[in-house]
Amino acid sequence: MAVVPNYKQRLSFQRIILKWFLKNQRHYPWRKQSNPYMILVAEIMLQKTNSGKVTTIYTEFTGKYPDIRTLAASNLGDIENALIPLGLKYRASRLKKISEEIIKKHNFEIPSLSQDLMALPGIGQYIANAILCFGHGKKVPIVDVNVIRLYKRVFGIISEKKRPRDDPAFWDFAEKMLPKAHFKEYNMALLDLSSLICQITVTKCHNCPASGVCISHSI
Repeated sequence: MAVVPNYKQRLSFQRIILKWFLKNQRHYPWRKQSNPYMILVAEIMLQKTNSGKVTTIYTEFTGKYPDIRTLAASNLGDIENALIPLGLKYRASRLKKISEEIIKKHNFEIPSLSQDLMALPGIGQYIANAILCFGHGKKVPIVDVNVIRLYKRVFGIISEKKRPRDDPAFWDFAEKMLPKAHFKEYNMALLDLSSLICQITVTKCHNCPASGVCISHSI
């Protein structure tokens, strides 16, 4: 694991991608939400699914199931039918089980602690942190395979773990990279930049705002 960039390097990177994000951000209905329940639903839908597919049903689904109480009380078959366009039938039962657990153990409130969220069915650190950041407004990092690739290319960060997303050291690095303010937008900027520009096989370095500070680009 490489050394965390110094303050000036971090600040420069933060400013670069936040400025880029203002003009190039992707617009999704769940990004207009700050309700933890709405974020939870979106993140479960987005598991192993293209965001475009989720966009087609998200608004209708959350209109039909606007809160934990409604979701938990609904028929599983109806939830499955509503999620058919996304595939992966298990996510319907997962959402229902999550809602039932929240009602039973958390008095209808979406947990605001990482350990409580990760104790729910199918919720790992990524989804837990997405809910904490985008739903509860907490300053926590977001790390997925795309963000890992971006940080690796820009800063030379290499995890010693087979699965970097399970590496505490990588999450610690990502946390130290967060700006003091606008961390929600910063996390979304990372997700968008890594998906739109710093892609797996096609790198669009000529369009990347961070190319000037990117180790891989300078080699």
